[in-house]
Amino acid sequence: MVESLELRIERLVAGGEGLAHLPDGRAVFVPQVAPGELVRVRIVEEKPTFARGQLIEVIEASTARRSAPCPHYGDCGGCQLQHLHYAAQVEAKQDVIREALLRLGHINWREAIPIITGDEWAYRGRVQFKLLPTGERIRVGFYAGGTNDLCDIETCLLLAPPLAALPGILRQRATPPFPSKTLDIALGEDNALSASAPVAALPTSPITQRIGDFVYAYDARCFFQVNSNLVAALVREVVPTGPLPGGLALDLYAGVGLFTLPLSRWFAQVLAIEASPNAAAFARENLTRNNITNVQVMTDDCGRWLQRRAAAFTGRVDWLVVDPPRAGLDNTVRKGIVTIRPRRMTYVSCHPATLARDLKFLLAHGYQLTKLVGLDLFPQTAHVEVVVQLAWGSPEQPSGGSRQTINRNLLSSD
Repeated sequence: MVESLELRIERLVAGGEGLAHLPDGRAVFVPQVAPGELVRVRIVEEKPTFARGQLIEVIEASTARRSAPCPHYGDCGGCQLQHLHYAAQVEAKQDVIREALLRLGHINWREAIPIITGDEWAYRGRVQFKLLPTGERIRVGFYAGGTNDLCDIETCLLLAPPLAALPGILRQRATPPFPSKTLDIALGEDNALSASAPVAALPTSPITQRIGDFVYAYDARCFFQVNSNLVAALVREVVPTGPLPGGLALDLYAGVGLFTLPLSRWFAQVLAIEASPNAAAFARENLTRNNITNVQVMTDDCGRWLQRRAAAFTGRVDWLVVDPPRAGLDNTVRKGIVTIRPRRMTYVSCHPATLARDLKFLLAHGYQLTKLVGLDLFPQTAHVEVVVQLAWGSPEQPSGGSRQTINRNLLSSD
């Protein structure tokens, strides 16, 4: 193995690493570099088609480079892009989205990819700390990149201030035994906290958060968007408004109802599907809390529900919202969606690669991609949220079925 070599970084790829090529043509991936930089690299892993390198020295630095503000950067695995000025981070994420669409989805999106941004620091309203007892004290932090080794931290610059102060508080107050090696904590209105376990006297009761005109209750066990500053912008991009909406909307992976509640304003009826009993219970509570009566929440796995009910909803759904986990849509869900054939659809993705894969399937089954926008919900990291709008056939083409009168038995029979 070569001790070290000089490489020119071509661009950043998914995951935040820089791409270069070895003399034999193989791709090599290097963390903590910037496009255009000439760097000295040590090869630490070799495969038949690619290699991985470790940065030794920046010979020619990019103007996009900066000193990472966090003292834990490089050890903690939570961030991948702190060494870049924020504008360069956003540009890199635009390139990652476009490249994923082209390479994995065969979608040559020629239009601009706008990225909605907010504060690059102190934006996270929820966190999962890793806990490791060592004798009479506890280590608190996050895993180092690519490992299960705990990186002990004093604070995290991404966390909203009440959360950023918790590592020190946990070290002072937490005493063994601990119920889990992880501790989820969510921040609500008036700096109220909800923890997934009663560690260090942290409260476990639900919290509330107002997003637009709606108030949501949830606890630390529920999924809820981490970026408190941009969640309202996300809802505006996802939920349709104006003359297009109609009779029935379907919200898959509905969670506690982040999109379900605003959908109720624009559709005669809304059906929400959520697998987690805890999240579904909060979704129902949030309907009551906001005096919403035209929504039904089903506690079910989206794939199983579609297998049973897709045929009954064919041609009846005016708008579908789908917000899957990073793995995207499994084959059962994809097939169920094209069976239902919603007139229009919003797909919310936190992983451009699985989005591109799913879009390839949907476009092959009659959908047109009409809008695409990114939201940088995760500054300093390689992650990016993408919201796309799709229409069946062409935007003007109706999908058939009644748009204003929906048989209530269709919903109650579930």
